[in-house]
Amino acid sequence: MSDNRQVPLLEDWAAYIRGELSPERAEWMESLLLEDEQAFAIYMQALDMEAQGLPVLEDPEHFVEHVMNQLETSHTSMVHLEPKGSRPRWYEHRLFHYVVAASLTLVFLSAGWFDKLTPEPQKADTHMNKSSYSEELVKVTTDWLDKMKP
Repeated sequence: MSDNRQVPLLEDWAAYIRGELSPERAEWMESLLLEDEQAFAIYMQALDMEAQGLPVLEDPEHFVEHVMNQLETSHTSMVHLEPKGSRPRWYEHRLFHYVVAASLTLVFLSAGWFDKLTPEPQKADTHMNKSSYSEELVKVTTDWLDKMKP
């Protein structure tokens, strides 16, 4: 067989297909299949050569169903990683993140940081003599709240 540093030869890939290699060597060759196109091409040639000697599935549909059933049972056993009684930490809760975001937004608004994002916003206000919709909405809302106060 060839050295681990070189691309395996056609005979090495044939031995890999027949399952005649050590587990370490087979694992290295599997990783090589993912990384090296030349190794993959040689593997495909060896697979074509060894195709006659490989067993033929008598009922491929049954085999596929069997494999899928095994995958489903192994998947359901791996799903239960956390015990059912565990609760998420308070700082991982979604509501905590919303409160922090809203608090930071209020701090930025009160500090005037959003005013500094656009250059010279006062020039845009001088072009319009009318008050904005938000100002009118604030006035209407405050008037309405003042009427509700006893």
